[in-house]
Amino acid sequence: MDELRAFLFGATIAAAIGPIALLIIHNGVRHGLRPALASAAGVATADFVYALAAFAAGSGLAKLLEREQRTFALAASALLIGIGAWLAMGAMGALRPPAASARAAGAQRIGFAGTFLLTLANPLTIVLFAGFSGQLALSASWTGALYFAAIIFAGSLPVQAGYALFGALLHRLAPDPRRIRVLNLASSAGIVAFGTYGFVRAI
Repeated sequence: MDELRAFLFGATIAAAIGPIALLIIHNGVRHGLRPALASAAGVATADFVYALAAFAAGSGLAKLLEREQRTFALAASALLIGIGAWLAMGAMGALRPPAASARAAGAQRIGFAGTFLLTLANPLTIVLFAGFSGQLALSASWTGALYFAAIIFAGSLPVQAGYALFGALLHRLAPDPRRIRVLNLASSAGIVAFGTYGFVRAI
């Protein structure tokens, strides 16, 4: 039963439509399935790392992060605004000549490492995992934390991969460069909006 709860919790955290989900979809629309799946794996791996840290360290680390909540929120929000603007500029590459557009597309690709680090840029996620750890029969050793963190990863990855598949399907269904540009601009604007909301809320 604990395993099922951990799996569903990982899936629930991943299912929230936020800037990371939009980023994965953006990768699928602009670059296709494989790069989008790589970015999805990066997010799920970051969830694994934070779950492992939370389950192993317990509430002490969560309390430490909560004290710095405003600082982390401002930094993460500013990062999202910057990335959203950067992606929007890349989406405008469709207006350039083909060679320049191809170079821009390669430059704007965010793969495994990028989404992994971006997800880690919001360490308050660990507070959620620390709160959830009280519902699990965790042992005092790292093995229990590792076991349940792996289940969180197993719950998160299929949802993230679903976002990647959705973006890749949009890419196939709307091959017109103008439509792809509109989709990319929309996802970029969404990421900027999330970052702006978080920044204003933290001030």
